[in-house]
Amino acid sequence: MIAAIGSSAYLTRRTAPLLRELNGMESPLLVGTDHPGGARSTERAGKTVITDRDAVLADRNVDCVYISSATGRHFEDCREALAAGKHVLVEKPICLRAAETAELDRLARAADRTVFECLSYPYHPAWREFVARVRAIDRAEPVTVSAVFRIPGREAKDFRLHPRHGGAAADLGTYCVDALVRLGAVVEDLAIGAVLLADSDTDAGAAVTSRPRDSRTFTGSWAIGDTYRNGVVVADPVRRLELFRVFSLPPDAPGLVVERLRGEQEPTSVVSSGPANATRACLEYGMRQVRDTETAGLVGSQVIARRIAALETLTTVLPAHAS
Repeated sequence: MIAAIGSSAYLTRRTAPLLRELNGMESPLLVGTDHPGGARSTERAGKTVITDRDAVLADRNVDCVYISSATGRHFEDCREALAAGKHVLVEKPICLRAAETAELDRLARAADRTVFECLSYPYHPAWREFVARVRAIDRAEPVTVSAVFRIPGREAKDFRLHPRHGGAAADLGTYCVDALVRLGAVVEDLAIGAVLLADSDTDAGAAVTSRPRDSRTFTGSWAIGDTYRNGVVVADPVRRLELFRVFSLPPDAPGLVVERLRGEQEPTSVVSSGPANATRACLEYGMRQVRDTETAGLVGSQVIARRIAALETLTTVLPAHAS
């Protein structure tokens, strides 16, 4: 049985129904939080039971834990789940320091357990179709690849704005850097730093290739406290190919890729994938890794560690506006 630790908005909004679906039964999802005092029903009676996290870890019927706590708690929660003999699914990023990924991989292998980081967007067919189209087109040089994820400001109490939880770099930069690497960037070539904006309440960053590879330049930008932007673009002097809302498509929404050729005023839709739930596809893949008796450790540990290392400077410093 899968249970959860933490109670993020993402768990409530998207993941909890899917975890119940994966459990294959009608019983409530068990969710452990830092608020002990015995089990209690949520407003959605019969669908979720809230208890304290120690009770979840001690439950012998729970063999896998979905970590949905604030980012800065992921490492400790994963470590404690492994110590309790549980497999782990964890929201991205799995932790904030590359050394912590190596430690979790070691602990999981020693316990013969699997840890899987849930980064959902690559599991949407729109992403796969976009990448396939990018690779299939002969492009003129130079080529620019850009990823952007910017969201309006959050309330001061939002965990993303607390220094312990990595700010915009952990929450949004993870997506941008991951997408650039999947499109051909070498993570060690990316110069990553904070961006100074006029709005002092905006937490923002950027990634840029310090050495363009094969006439390709990779750029990423992210911000909390800015206007909303979300997409990936691959462009050359002839055409521009863009995938919209790649990082947070609503459940069961179709993906949209548009192409604009030089001289054309209006873009053309070139890919429109059918409705899909990237979160469901990601969780199903993660559970296949968990159930595979040949799999132990952190799935994709080396790639994840390199991405986390690239962002580590920004995710482990105090944002200027945080209290």
